[in-house]
Amino acid sequence: MRNLEPMRKIVRSETAKRLKKLAAELRHVAHEPKEAAAIHDLRVSIRRLSRELRVFEAWFGAKRVKSIRRRLRKLMDHCAAVRNCDVAIEVLQEAGEQNADLVAGLEKEGRRTRAELARKLASWRRVHRVRKWRGQLRAAELPTTFEESARSLLLPLMENLFRAGQEAARPGSSHREMHQFRLKAKRIRYTLELFEPVYGAKSAKITESLKGLQSKLGAINDCAATLQMIRLDRAAADGVRRLASEREAEFRSYWKKHFGPREKTQWKAVLSAADGNK
Repeated sequence: MRNLEPMRKIVRSETAKRLKKLAAELRHVAHEPKEAAAIHDLRVSIRRLSRELRVFEAWFGAKRVKSIRRRLRKLMDHCAAVRNCDVAIEVLQEAGEQNADLVAGLEKEGRRTRAELARKLASWRRVHRVRKWRGQLRAAELPTTFEESARSLLLPLMENLFRAGQEAARPGSSHREMHQFRLKAKRIRYTLELFEPVYGAKSAKITESLKGLQSKLGAINDCAATLQMIRLDRAAADGVRRLASEREAEFRSYWKKHFGPREKTQWKAVLSAADGNK
């Protein structure tokens, strides 16, 4: 078993890595605001840091964590607004819809949201926000170990994921239900990444399954977000709905193949064996 001092070091080390990564992604987007991949990477970096703060909230202090996560959510909203415009154009193309006026409107909205994101990033950099967080996020001492935290967090998340997945994969489930399930999948994946020092390569198969699941659910969510933006154009909306139905079928097939009773048993065995050995 690890003692408390190494756990503090692990948490501080992981936090430092995530803050460094966030700072790098902020700079990248500030210099390349039109690069969709850069905005995607920034969104992922925000999610990973936010999840770590939520998981280790008691170590960092609830008040401090709440403040930082609130600022991260606001930045994420700006990133999402840009991404939704880019994705809507891609979804329309894949759905075979060629409405030039609709695309032009989405491109205009994309330019507006990029300008807002640029202003937000400039504000963050002026006040050296991430640098300040480095000094604020210092893990305190709690009577638990890294392994105990891993088991107590991940096993309930796993049970919740499989239970929610059964509901989301049933015929007739709504986009909202699938979206909520997608968020659960993200939470368990990013939590699992936090405990890589515990599980190492043993959790690689779980991580890959979760990535595939997120991809399938994300494709459905892209259609849902696009429908919200183009709902007044009936022809385009019908094409996007057809594409969404195809993606829903792909998700249900993936769920059935990768998240059955056998996989649940295997997951439980891996996540229960949190002994720090890779």
